[in-house]
Amino acid sequence: MPLTKLNIQPGIFPDDSPLSAENYFVDADKIRFVNGKPETILGHEKASTDTVYGKARGMMTWSDNSRNPYLAIGTHTDLVAMDNDGELYNITPIIERGVLGSNPFTTVNESADVTVADTGHGLIVDQLVRFSGATAVGGITIDGEYHVTEVSSANAYKITHASAASSGATGGGTTVSYEYGLAPGSEFDLGQLGYGSGTYSSGTFGSPVTGYEAFARTWTLDKWGQNLLACPRQGQIYEWSPITSASEAVANGDFATIGTSWTRGTGWSATGSDIKASAASSDLSQSITLNAGAWALLDFDTSIASGSIYAYWGTTTIKAGIGASGRYKEVFYTGNGGSQSLKLTGGGLNGAVDNVSVKQLMSANPIPNQPSKVGSMFVTPERILVAVGSTDSNGNYDPLRVAWTDTGNNQTWAGTTANLAGNFTLSNGTHLIRGISTYGENIILGNDMVYSMRFTSDPSTVFNFDLVGTGCGLIGPNAVCEARGKLYWMSPGGQFYVYGAGGVSPLDNPVKRYVMDNLSWNQGDLIYAWHNSKNNEIWWSYPDSRDGNECSRYVIYNYMDATWSIGTFDRTSWCDAGSYQYPLAVDTSGNIYFQEKDFSADGGPRSFSLTSGWIDIGDGDQHLAINAYYPDAEDLQGGYNIQFTTEIRNAIGTNERVYPQQSLTNATGRVDVRATGQIAKITWSATDSPSFYRMGVPSLELYPTNRRR
Repeated sequence: MPLTKLNIQPGIFPDDSPLSAENYFVDADKIRFVNGKPETILGHEKASTDTVYGKARGMMTWSDNSRNPYLAIGTHTDLVAMDNDGELYNITPIIERGVLGSNPFTTVNESADVTVADTGHGLIVDQLVRFSGATAVGGITIDGEYHVTEVSSANAYKITHASAASSGATGGGTTVSYEYGLAPGSEFDLGQLGYGSGTYSSGTFGSPVTGYEAFARTWTLDKWGQNLLACPRQGQIYEWSPITSASEAVANGDFATIGTSWTRGTGWSATGSDIKASAASSDLSQSITLNAGAWALLDFDTSIASGSIYAYWGTTTIKAGIGASGRYKEVFYTGNGGSQSLKLTGGGLNGAVDNVSVKQLMSANPIPNQPSKVGSMFVTPERILVAVGSTDSNGNYDPLRVAWTDTGNNQTWAGTTANLAGNFTLSNGTHLIRGISTYGENIILGNDMVYSMRFTSDPSTVFNFDLVGTGCGLIGPNAVCEARGKLYWMSPGGQFYVYGAGGVSPLDNPVKRYVMDNLSWNQGDLIYAWHNSKNNEIWWSYPDSRDGNECSRYVIYNYMDATWSIGTFDRTSWCDAGSYQYPLAVDTSGNIYFQEKDFSADGGPRSFSLTSGWIDIGDGDQHLAINAYYPDAEDLQGGYNIQFTTEIRNAIGTNERVYPQQSLTNATGRVDVRATGQIAKITWSATDSPSFYRMGVPSLELYPTNRRR
């Protein structure tokens, strides 16, 4: 019996009718196309034993000046960095530091819940909090990092400790220091969800949702030298210097060894282990060394009877005119770093100073002088920081206003004749969503338009803005990525676009209707695009209404072969290989994975499936019989299955028959099928570890029967 080779066209074509998709594939999961042949997407492996808190909505890798790689992850609650060893560091910006009142913690016997007393705390659920300096209470010590689990009142909130208390008690001591992180954003887009938005029983009946944006918290991330820049949507731009340990820079800060390390000016004297000031208007100083381009925290106690005290780092004022006793925690920028003088200068001071500490901060910090609200941001090749959507000089947020810094200085936003800082308000559309840099120009994408932003080097203009497309906007801040000098994105209407050579073009694709018919359209801000450079692919992860509101499926476009594929994946953010050997992604549980690695799902079995369109003989008017299947696979790892489905169509209707699944291995030479019908289709699938399948040109023992329509 002659064999018929299966030369099925590459790509997945789910939008066509069954017979229109003849000689194509119509469904897939974990399948890509390489040189016209389908093969399984490679496996994944955990990159860290730790997990991130919140849902990841932004990722980027980069390296510091010593070529140490880092991964940044922005979630709807936190900002996190991972080093090359998979160690996670919570670098969420801190918005408040201080000391809690006496005995702030209350425990419950045999419970891990702890109530924290803080008058007028202003926190919301999931907000980061840190404590240090506490004594044990109820058999546990509240120390380290937590997230708010419940807001009990304006003056109290709850956290969960790692272990349960052995008794109910109130305590913690009188010197509990706290840090409160940036307030979390929304996990999902709330503006279009309607009735029932948020978790059941959250807030009081009839009260508005407060403390959250109407849109999901997404992040734009970029590099500034070796530093990370991070911007939560319509928030502030934060900068983090890759410092993962906070070592003490001040020697003898508790003055336990009087006379050493510190230089005392007139009026400063040592008594026991105290440094006191008597009408002092001079410096108490020592030279300390700090890294450049970072932020540090000065922490000290002062007792003031009269006069005041000033704090300086070199010529930079840290805090001026302190006139009241207390504990002070002041953040300052290290500038050029190096060895400079830390000075506590008296202003006719009568009092004392103690417990002086300076440590470089491990958290990200807001860039000075920036607009008070920024939609998103990016850095141009000229090292200019750009805010896409920003507040104007009156403090009003303008969603069409583009502002930028001087070149090489991200703290200079006010334009003068001596710098290149400036701003420009665009005229088309209603709001800007994202800016991104590509070869020779920058692109600004709005809700329904696209602008080119070209550097001119003319200080009177700096940038030229040209409208290059309308009706082709961006559906969400992370639904766009750059690949080899071109931009690819998804629009609110579900069309996929490419920008290159000065023009916007729609991508002809066979999956648009499949995606849009099932897209959770009210969660467009969650859509995440990334460039898989090794495989010449653009991926979009998107929320599918069949699965809920979270990203659960993907669509792939191979820009070399112009092929498309679809499938399922529990991933909310991705980034390409670069500083790390493999691409990285985060799932909905906060696990971080190396993607495209080996042939298993973190050591366990993984699944794939691939379904052909219908196969017929002639024009489908003659029935067929399939006696056997002859496999042809390359680099097969593990086994796989095939399953045939046949169909007969007549005046009565459609009669479909599904044949038993059959298993194949490297040793399989032929599979008996014995399937008959008017048309037939094949499904290849597996759940195995290891597992890899690349299809060659399998054959069917196929022949017409005597039966016709």
